Amino acid sequence: MTTNLYFVGGGNMAEAIIAAVASRRTGFPIGTIHVEDVRPERVSLLAEKYGVLPAGPVDRPDAGIVVIAVRPQDDLVGVGRSVAERFGADTVVVSIVAGYTIKQLEQVLGADRPIVRIIPNTLTTTDYGYSGVALGAHATQESVEGFLSTFGKTLYVDESLIDVITGFYPPNIVYHFVDALIDAGVLAGLPRDIATKIAIDNIVGGINLLTSEDVLPQVLLHRNNSPAGVGINLQYELERGGFAAVIHTAVLRAVARTTELGRGE
Repeated sequence: MTTNLYFVGGGNMAEAIIAAVASRRTGFPIGTIHVEDVRPERVSLLAEKYGVLPAGPVDRPDAGIVVIAVRPQDDLVGVGRSVAERFGADTVVVSIVAGYTIKQLEQVLGADRPIVRIIPNTLTTTDYGYSGVALGAHATQESVEGFLSTFGKTLYVDESLIDVITGFYPPNIVYHFVDALIDAGVLAGLPRDIATKIAIDNIVGGINLLTSEDVLPQVLLHRNNSPAGVGINLQYELERGGFAAVIHTAVLRAVARTTELGRGE
């Protein structure tokens, strides 16, 4: 494990990673995590909250891993050139920038640089949430697994799947569904607090049952859908309203937007 971890960018996703890494105190203990950001107040907040070391665009700590955590619309060429100038050729660069490919990173960091792309899941602080990871030609799983394993779960995949995972994994669809389900209970006559308890318990319980039985969702649906019963009537209305098609369309749009961000759109 490396002695220093350096973040270029201290936004929300960077903070989620820092929080997970700092809470474990295994590979990167307090005092080895450096953060720079264009907003000094943001760096000060992270330093106070997690004990990270404030840094700036001219600092050159002996970091084994540099995390590029800026936005796709930021000056990524400038950021990449700065990283290439300040850190040694063996320093692994981990990019969490949506839509920005390894090839694009190599053009500014150098073709021989070990580069890793990961799109962290916002559920990392809960020990849930798979993050898609793609390795550049000179990066190895061993060089980053100690770091990546500190926040959530990792799936090493071909880079062509990274944008798909980015658009597919956000729990926003779950939040929208829970919100709509609660409102449906209220519409049917339940007080909101009761509707909320039932909706959340129903979802958590349903997922636990699905996981414990290790079956496809269709198996449980068929089990619950008795002839002319409540379940099959509910399913009929969902399908009549295009429930599945709306989810499919939403995911495809999210994936497309991820690719657009990488093109600077």
